[in-house]
Amino acid sequence: MTPPRIGSGPEYPEEYYEHLARTLGDERADWARLPPEERLRQLRWVHENLDTPDDLDEWPPELGGGVWNP
Repeated sequence: MTPPRIGSGPEYPEEYYEHLARTLGDERADWARLPPEERLRQLRWVHENLDTPDDLDEWPPELGGGVWNP
């Protein structure tokens, strides 16, 4: 898998972010306003600190999947 390209990204008008705020909420609109590098940094932190092998398993542990109940 090739890493995603980091660049300035597309420029969206402010109306786009206002629409996001109305439909998805202010928190998600604020996240969308971040530069791509900052969004990737935050996603990397979440993946490194919160993801577990069970999160990536096709079947959740309660249905018989996962590392602890293969």
